[in-house]
Amino acid sequence: MLLLPLLLTGCQKAEHLRPPPPVPVTTALVKEGSLALTIPTLGQAMAIHSVSIEPQITGLLETVAVRSGQRVHKGQLLFVIDPAPQLAALRQDEADLQGAKAQLVYDDTQVKAYQPLIAKDYVTAQTYQQAQASAATEAATVAADRAAVQAADLNLSYTRIRAPIAGHVGLLNIKSGNLVSANSTLLCTLTQVRPIEIEFSLPGKDLAALRRAAALPTPTVAIWSNDRRHYLGRGRVIAVDNSVDAASDTLTARAVLPNKDSALWPGAYVQVRFIRRVLPHALMIPHSALQEGVKGPFVYVISKGEAVMQPVTYIGQNHGLDAVRGLTAGQTIIIGAPAHLHPGARVRPISATSPGQALPQGRAAGGRSQ
Repeated sequence: MLLLPLLLTGCQKAEHLRPPPPVPVTTALVKEGSLALTIPTLGQAMAIHSVSIEPQITGLLETVAVRSGQRVHKGQLLFVIDPAPQLAALRQDEADLQGAKAQLVYDDTQVKAYQPLIAKDYVTAQTYQQAQASAATEAATVAADRAAVQAADLNLSYTRIRAPIAGHVGLLNIKSGNLVSANSTLLCTLTQVRPIEIEFSLPGKDLAALRRAAALPTPTVAIWSNDRRHYLGRGRVIAVDNSVDAASDTLTARAVLPNKDSALWPGAYVQVRFIRRVLPHALMIPHSALQEGVKGPFVYVISKGEAVMQPVTYIGQNHGLDAVRGLTAGQTIIIGAPAHLHPGARVRPISATSPGQALPQGRAAGGRSQ
C-alpha cells in the first residue's frame, strides 16, 4: 500500500519533465525581388476638359440628337436649331451682294467712259469725279455686303451644334420645340473622362520626390477605387503646386490617368499610392510576419525546428509586403505568430506560402515608406 503513492508521485514528475508539444505556426519564405515603396493618400478625380454647351444664336430648338449620359466623339452633332430664319437672312444678304456688284460694274464702266472725254471737254471734271466717287462708294457697299453674307453663313452654321471635344453628355434639361437664347440657354455640359486628372496631396517633406516624379515620362502613381476593391491603373504626375499649405504642411499635385474604360468619373474619390522609389533587390516578407519588440522590429525565423527572434530593419511596404534588411532570401519565417510563441519554442510548420500569397494582390494594404 505504501508503494502506490510513490508510484503516483513518480508519474507526476515524469509528466512535468516532458517537453511541451510543438507550436503549430504558418510559415513563408523570404523572397527577393523588385518592390515599389509607396506613400498612400486620398485623391479626387477631375475632368481635364468640361464644356458648357450654349447656342450662339437665338431660335427654336428643332432636334436633340443626343441623350443624357451618352458618350460622344469630337465633331458629333448634338443639337439642331431651326435654320429657316438664318437661311432667309443669308439669301437676302446674297441678293444685296449681287445688286451691289451689278451697280459697281455700271459705275466702273462710267468712270472708264468718262476718262478719255475729259481732255476733249466733252464732260466736266466734276462729272468725272462724281462717277469716281460713286464707284468707290459702291465698292465699299460690295465689301460690306460680302461681310454680311459671311456673317449670315456663319450664323447658319450655328444652327447645327457639334461636340467641341470627346466626352460624356451631362443631364439634359431641355427638349426640342423650346426657344433657346444666344449665349444664355444651357443645353448640356460635356465632360471629358478619358484621360482624367487625379488631384492629391502629400506631406511637404516629399516635395523633392514629387518634383522628380513630375519630370519622369513613366507612371509614378497607382490608383485604386476608394473602397480599395478595384485597381484603376497607373498614372503620371504632371504638375506640382508652387507652394506648401502652411496650415496642413501638405503639397498638392496632379496626375493624369488614361481611364480607358471610363471607370472613373469626375468628382469621385480614389486611393492614390505615390511611388516614392523602387527597390530592385528588396527582401520581402508578409506584413503579418513583422513583429515589434522592445528593441525594435523583429521576425521569427525557424532554425532546427525552433523559433528564433531575428532583428530586422524596416524599409517600407507596398500591397501587404514589407521590405526589410537583416534576412536572407529563402529563409523560412513565421507569419501571424501566436501570442504565446517565444524564442526557443519548438514549432511545427502548418504550411509554407510565398510572401505574395499572404495578402490578395487585388487589395492595397495601408503602409508607409521611408
